[in-house]
Amino acid sequence: MTKYYGREKMFERGYKRTLAACLAGVANQAVITNVTALLFVSFSGLYGFSLVRLGLLTAINFTAQMFADVLLTFLIGRVSSRMLALAASAASCAGLVFYGAVPLLFSGGALYGGIAAATAVFAFAGGMLEVVLNGVADRLPPASSVSICLLHTAYAWAQAALALVLCGYIILFGGENWNFAMFALALVPLTAFALLLGADTGDGRAKGEAAPAPVLFGEKKRSGRPRRAFYLSALAAIFFGYGAEVSMNQWMSTLFSETFSVSGEFFGVAAFAVFLGLGGLFYVRLSRRRERFPFYALLLSALAAFGCFAAAAVCEGILSFAAAAVCGLFVGMLSPGVMTVSSENLPADGGRMLASLAVASDLGAAALPALVGALSGAVGLKPSFLILSAAPLLCACFLSSMRKNAGKPR
Repeated sequence: MTKYYGREKMFERGYKRTLAACLAGVANQAVITNVTALLFVSFSGLYGFSLVRLGLLTAINFTAQMFADVLLTFLIGRVSSRMLALAASAASCAGLVFYGAVPLLFSGGALYGGIAAATAVFAFAGGMLEVVLNGVADRLPPASSVSICLLHTAYAWAQAALALVLCGYIILFGGENWNFAMFALALVPLTAFALLLGADTGDGRAKGEAAPAPVLFGEKKRSGRPRRAFYLSALAAIFFGYGAEVSMNQWMSTLFSETFSVSGEFFGVAAFAVFLGLGGLFYVRLSRRRERFPFYALLLSALAAFGCFAAAAVCEGILSFAAAAVCGLFVGMLSPGVMTVSSENLPADGGRMLASLAVASDLGAAALPALVGALSGAVGLKPSFLILSAAPLLCACFLSSMRKNAGKPR
């Protein structure tokens, strides 16, 4: 009993602060990914930004995150997680402060450039922080009950809270004062920075131990299962899975507005995020009951997401919106689930593999929502959902390939 109590005390001292830092990083990711999209209506009304310019801000956001992921594939294993996370959280805070200061510093045509530059700064830093802290969470001991899926669930609730808080702020203070809310939001990465100062990020390796090697595509695991097929299938699965999630998330506001004939830039996003969080809670509970994350849960989620996309396309009125919102129950588990099973099946590849998967996910997040926008202009939003339903279906196909190359079915 004494020995067990001692281990628990060690865990409390060593990892509770780490968990808090990871959750603060997740909240920061929810801010940097969604705050600009939530301000589209304000930007359009105040500054006359066109839909093309607004869409470009989203592209800048995910492109900056993708560049951060690419950079991390070279830095992870060479620079400590603590240093990377501290630098990323400080830069994210600075980017949000810059974002809030843009209307005070620029005017006219320069204002859009300032917003774009600030977006690039906080998106790059926030994307780096997310990947580093995913790796930190993945190294926490089993007793911590922390997983990538749990962090993604926390992200969903943070997104819902952000939408509701920002909605209340705009109602109380007006859209023209949007920038002052950014100064308050900058406290989120600042909190992550403060927590990381005393957190155990699991950087310790034995003296002289080499950094983990990157994925070797032609190498085989000891059991003889090919790593290359599993890894490439994981890249494709997360591309389509996360792309489908972001596509539905980004266009929920437009669907809400079309369904109820009112502006819904906050409530559409919040509804999707709530279901995203509820689905995440279910999958976290499911994963805790098994030694390894079950592939069948990922496959069923991808197929259910396909059904929700199709239903949102063919149904009318509130049924269409309900199908799109309920999609969050299923689609949100795909990207963290792929990362989890990849980490379980390729444990030696560590943070670099997670960073490369994050690159693929950001590519999907940039490409598929843009495809929805292009299709919506040509054939309408709901028909574009029907076409994009192929994304979760393709995700299911690549998940099946992952399962086949992972060895014994689970």
